[in-house]
Amino acid sequence: MPESRRRDEIMSAVERLLARGGVDAVTMRAVATEAGVSLRLVQYYGRTKDDLLGATLDRLADRSIERWRNRSAHPDSTGPAVDRIREFLREALPTDEPSRGFHRVGVSLEALAITRPGAAGRAYQRHLDGLADHLADTLRSGTHLEATSARLLALEVMALAHGLGTLLMAGRIDRRDAESQTEDYLERLRPRLSS
Repeated sequence: MPESRRRDEIMSAVERLLARGGVDAVTMRAVATEAGVSLRLVQYYGRTKDDLLGATLDRLADRSIERWRNRSAHPDSTGPAVDRIREFLREALPTDEPSRGFHRVGVSLEALAITRPGAAGRAYQRHLDGLADHLADTLRSGTHLEATSARLLALEVMALAHGLGTLLMAGRIDRRDAESQTEDYLERLRPRLSS
C-alpha cells in the first residue's frame, strides 16, 4: 500500500475517534486498532499523540477551508456581503452528522489549544487564521470594508458560528433557534455593511 494512503488511513482513524469521543478517545493504541494497522506504524506517522492530533487537524482544516472556498466561489455566493455571511453560517452550523463530528473535533482541539498549546494547538490556530483570512477576503469583495475591519467582522462571524454551534450541540437551542439568531444578527449587521 502506498505510504500516502497509509498515512491517510491513520489520520482518518484519528478523525473518527475524535468525532466519537473527543481528545480522550485518541490514544496510539486506539488509533492503531481503528485504522487496522500496527502500533509501530502509527508511531511512525506520529511520535506523540499531539503530533497525530496536529497533523489530523491540519488535514481537517485544509478540507474545511477548501469546502468554504468552493462554496464561496459559487456564482450564487457573489451577492451582498450579508448573503455571503448567511452562507458561511449555514455551512458552519452543526446540523448534520458530518458537521456535528467536525464541530466535536474542533471543540476538542480548541481545548488543547488553550490547555496545551503544542502541535495540536498550533494547528488549530492555523485553521482559525486561514478561515478568518478567507472570510475577510470574501467580505471585502464588493463592500467598503478595509482589511482590518473585514478581519474583525470575520472573527465576529466566526465567534457567532462557534457559539451557536456549541449551543446547538449541547441541546440548549435547536436548529430553528440557531437560524433565527442568525437572521436577527444579519438584520442588525446589514446597516454596518451598507454604510
